[in-house]
Amino acid sequence: MAIRDVDGRTALQHAKIKGHAECEQAIRTHLEEVMAGRREPAVSEADATATLRDAGSEGAQADAAGELSDTLTAKLDASNSTLLKWRSKRQPPDGQASIEQVYQALSCVYTRSAIHGEGAICVDCHRTEALVATGGADGVVCLYDTPQRKVLAEMKGHDGPVHRVRLHPRKDVAVSAGADASVRLWSTSETRSGSSLLKVMPLHTAAVNDVCIHPGLEYTVSASADGSWKVADLSSGGCVLSVEDAASLGSGGFSCSEIHPDGLILGTGTGTSAKVWDIKSRANVASFDVEQPVSCLSFSENGFYLATGGAEGALKLWDLRKLKNIHTIDVGAPVRSAAFDFSGQFLAAAAGTTSLYETKSWASLAQHKAAASGVSFGAAASLLAAAGPDGKLTLYGSA
Repeated sequence: MAIRDVDGRTALQHAKIKGHAECEQAIRTHLEEVMAGRREPAVSEADATATLRDAGSEGAQADAAGELSDTLTAKLDASNSTLLKWRSKRQPPDGQASIEQVYQALSCVYTRSAIHGEGAICVDCHRTEALVATGGADGVVCLYDTPQRKVLAEMKGHDGPVHRVRLHPRKDVAVSAGADASVRLWSTSETRSGSSLLKVMPLHTAAVNDVCIHPGLEYTVSASADGSWKVADLSSGGCVLSVEDAASLGSGGFSCSEIHPDGLILGTGTGTSAKVWDIKSRANVASFDVEQPVSCLSFSENGFYLATGGAEGALKLWDLRKLKNIHTIDVGAPVRSAAFDFSGQFLAAAAGTTSLYETKSWASLAQHKAAASGVSFGAAASLLAAAGPDGKLTLYGSA
């Protein structure tokens, strides 16, 4: 598998970097090497431009050179520092399921519910609560209570399919991205019966194919078919950073995105490449040749691995410490979604069916025939949720 960075350099492939920050540090070391030889970022002006917009909140302005403000930079650095310290002492969640328990619990279906009229596309499980959110081709975002096994709320507003939905791990809000070029912020109140739209974030000019919540919990990061990825302030809804990658437009813009757990690195899929970006510098510092259209990607919680799903059926695993493909699983159908659990011990993939793997040997633990286009793990890997193109939500496990 060919692995290249934007300048064709290979020195980073041989770097020996230790510690929990090794992935981020490797990329940033490369960036410093590039910056030492030129004044511009690693992305040429012909391929990418970056601008900052006033989000109406402190630290959201750009200076005359278009650089991040000191306040926003400080926020990202502080968040990264906190995350690194926490991750170095991170323990598996309380009640984390073992491989044997996961195999037994997730080998059976305990409920399958019709959520959307047709075409549930995406799903997200809350990290600590018994709550699942789904997004459908009908433009509806649904909240589902797993113990009660019922829909708590139907949130309508998108004009077209919902491509991604995320539940905030600490606030009663959900974020969704849709084909209508909008990112929407929804309230998920304690009773959930009064869930409603809080704000529309008109960040893009074409379909928003992915959105995630930054690990610092104050920002969203969205990626669009318009060839841009944008960072927005959750409080104001305003854009604080916009990066346009003209090169991606020839491949339909960005198909997917994910934030590295340490908060300063972004992964995006465009065409047959998985691009790695330094958020602070807006530089595309490395690219992975997936050799088929990239439909999804996911970072492991320990930050060491990147999983990419291909439209031709390849689920590829990349070691970010070595910047190379370490394993490929042929799932036999387009991979629509991939997700690691919070402990990093398990990987699930939706490729027509739902597949479950353990991450030491990447061995298969279970495979379910129920149609799936999106997958997400619940707390402690005791639950696996799969959204299907038939509009149904399938739950595996005991939660």
